[in-house]
Parts: sequence; C-alpha cells; structure tokens
Amino acid sequence: MKKRLIAFGQEFALEGLTLAVIVALFWTFMKKGILNDRDLIQPVLWHLMILIGIGVLILAFCKRLSYKGLVSVILLAGLVMRIGFVLYKPSYTAYHDLGEITTVGYYGHASYILKIFETGALPLENKGQYYHPPLFHILAACAMKVTGKVLRITDEVYLFESAKIISCAATCFTFLTARKILKELELGKTAFVTALSICAFLPIHYMLGGWVNNDALVTFFMTWIILYTIRWFKNPGYANIVFLALGFGFGIFSKISCALFAAFTGSFMLVKLVLAVRGGTWKPLIGQFAVFALIAMPIGLYYPIRNYLMFGQGLNFVLRPGDNVYCGEHGFVERFVLFPVSRLLSPVYLNPFEEYNLNFYLVKSAVVGEFEYHHVEEWPAAVLVVCNLILVVQSVFSAAAVCVQGFKEKAVTSSVRAQFLFLGLPGLWLWIYVNHLILNVRLPYGCTMDFRYIVPTSLLGAVYLGLYVEKCLTEPTVFRRIFAGIGMAAILFLTAAGMYMFSNMFKF
Repeated sequence: MKKRLIAFGQEFALEGLTLAVIVALFWTFMKKGILNDRDLIQPVLWHLMILIGIGVLILAFCKRLSYKGLVSVILLAGLVMRIGFVLYKPSYTAYHDLGEITTVGYYGHASYILKIFETGALPLENKGQYYHPPLFHILAACAMKVTGKVLRITDEVYLFESAKIISCAATCFTFLTARKILKELELGKTAFVTALSICAFLPIHYMLGGWVNNDALVTFFMTWIILYTIRWFKNPGYANIVFLALGFGFGIFSKISCALFAAFTGSFMLVKLVLAVRGGTWKPLIGQFAVFALIAMPIGLYYPIRNYLMFGQGLNFVLRPGDNVYCGEHGFVERFVLFPVSRLLSPVYLNPFEEYNLNFYLVKSAVVGEFEYHHVEEWPAAVLVVCNLILVVQSVFSAAAVCVQGFKEKAVTSSVRAQFLFLGLPGLWLWIYVNHLILNVRLPYGCTMDFRYIVPTSLLGAVYLGLYVEKCLTEPTVFRRIFAGIGMAAILFLTAAGMYMFSNMFKF
C-alpha cells in the first residue's frame, strides 16, 4: 500500500505542484487587486519568455544544453505561457457562450456557474448552456466558494474570475498528460522534442485556459483517455482500468462529446478480449470491464438521463447557434473539399459570421481563435496562420508516410507501440475529424467549425510529425532535409510569434 501511495504521488507530483502554483498566483493577484492587469502582467510575461529564450541560446552555444534540460525548458515555458495568459485575460473578453455574469435573464456558462454557486444545486432548466453536463460548472462554483472564503471577497463579478482556475489547471494538465503519452509511445529524442514543442506552444492551449467554459476540461479528459487506453492495453490491471473509467465518467460529465472516444478505447478492449479468449485468460478481463462500467456509466450518463427524463432532451442534443452564423447556403465541395488559399491572410482573422470552409476555419481558429484583435499589429497572427498551415500539411503527410512504412515492413502488430502508431492513433485522428465533419454537415454554422472541439488531433499530428522529422535526420535525403528544415522553422516561428502575440500584443 505504501509503495502504491508513493507511486501515485510521483505520478501526479507535477500536476499537484502546478495546481498549487496556479491557486497561489490567483489568490495573490486577486488579494492585491492586480488580476487582469494587462499593463503589469504582459511585460513581465514577455520578458520572462525573452529570458528563457536567451538562456536556451546561451546553453546551446556553450554546448551545455542537454536533452533533459531542453525538455524541462519546453515544459516550463509552456506552463508559464498558459498561466501568464490567464492571469491577464479577463473572463468577459474573447469568450465563448459566457453570457452576462448574472443569473437574471441569461443562460450562458456564467449564469450556470453562478446558479450552482448561489443555490448549491443544479439548474431546473435546460435553456441555453444549461443543457451541458455540469462538472466544469460545479468545479468553477467550488473555486469561487473557496476563494471567497479564503480572501473574504463578496463581489460575485470579481469573484467569478476565480473560475478561470479550473480552465487554467485543465489546460496545464492536458500538456502534462500529453508528455506522458509521448513517453508511453517511446518516441526518440528528436521526435519527443518536436511533438512536445507543438503541444507546448500551439496557441489554442493558451486560449483554452482563458475561456470560462467546459472546453479545457473535456480536452484534458480526452487526453487522459488516450494515455490510459495505452497504459491499460500494455498492462491490463485494475489500477489502469479505474483511471480509464474515471476519465470517461468525468469526461462525459464535462461534455457529452467525450463519449466519442468510446470507439477508440472499445476497439482496444475488444482486441485484448479476443486475444485473452484465445489464450484462456479472459476471466480477469470480464471483472475489469465490469468495474469500468460500474464507474464510468453512472458518472457519465447521470446528467444526460436526468435531462432526458426532465426535459425530453436527446442524449446527443446540441444547441443550435444563431442564424447570423449560418453558412448552409454554401455547397459541400465549397465547404469541405476546397481550401481558399487566396483568403489565407486576407483578412488575417476569422469572421464566424461569414466564413464557411471547415479546414480553413480549423487552421486559423487553432492559432487566433474566432476573434479580431483591433489596434494590434497583424504580422504575429499572419505568421501563426502560415506556420500552422505548414505544420498541418506536414503532419498529415508524416502520418501517411509513417503508416505506409509500417504496413510495408509488416510491423503493424509487432508490438503494442506499433498497434497504436499504425492503427489506433491514425484511426482516432480520422474518427474525430470525420465526426466533426458530420457535425458541420448537420449544423452548418460558423462557430461549429472551431478547432476547440477537436484539440486532441493536434497531439496526434504532433506525434507523427515528430516521428517523420526524426526519420528525416537519421535517414536523410534531399527531400527529407528540406522537409525537416521547413518543419523546424515553422515550429520555431510559431513558438516565437505565439509568445509575442499572447504575452505582449493581445488586446481586448
């Protein structure tokens, strides 16, 4: 038992430390009245990034930058950017479905949280955003309660800013979980650093932390499910199945779209069961599946069933956006097949009221969101959009190249790692994208195309880009040298432009 507790502590030590730092910073800044003080926080954050960059360059020049040191710097910079951005960005700016910070006449995420905060109970309506499962809103209300008690704050509007603690912690935990996935996949040093850099510095992760809604939390649980599906398939014990069940239960209790990952995990469970039946070792698996169902189903299905019984709300119900973002008058080819390169930087920012092309929307919303930032130089946003397009194209190519090579060498089932790299993860990536496409066929609205709904695909793409870049460097050809050079340059420019924009230039 003692060994298990020590192992548990070691497994989640970094998450615990990160959460402690986030809470301490929020409470200190709120107590001193400097939370959301852009003029104070932005210069500090920007200069921190400059100092980290200079430190890396000096260590590299002196040949003192080790692999572990570089990984640590990437982790530190990624976490600092996430936390720093959230500390200066008010919840009521550049938001999604927040509504007014009141419970009177509004049904956005803010009202949902305040309703739980004030009454201690779930809402008795399913209007607006109330149709969503409530885990994020319960945690946000708890963050408000604890913060209010500790700091003796009674102003609900100001206290509401503490709800960002949940989103900020979730996007940081997603990053730390992604790192564990890369370790489980046993990536080489070059592949690991490449993939981790994309997970660290793709701007959607900064933005997720600043939105007071359930997107960051469900993204964390989706990433958690990928991790524990891999771990359970490698070592099918009760500890891993319990963590996997908790991921599904709480993920669906955050947002119903997390159920999409059941096909991914279920496929590997089926494979493991078939192999166990052939080997005569299937009985322990049945017990594990029973434990999984007993944990995941009550937690995940409680709210959908509750709302179905109370309001007749369908289990896969999605609130229709307003008619002002409808784009269904454009044809299928125009929306899902073509890519309007001529409009890539004209304008630089997205307009959800006019845009209609899914892939175009995904590329842009992953780095600049759905917002226009006035009185800001546009060049950082332009660099982000171009670099992200390059990385998306390279990631898709890399995934195809890696998988084709795996099938050619008949290595698809040679190991657990191979089964995930050549079958599981490409299948999951395709499954998420196809389901997102189907959603946009069913709901042809601008905001429905947002990348925030399929953020885990960035991790999957990063894995394959890392693998292929490593191959380019270990088995070089002229094409591979050019490919790796372009990819590395795109990551560096995306990192620098993202840091500059989101720590120095982001205005509201």
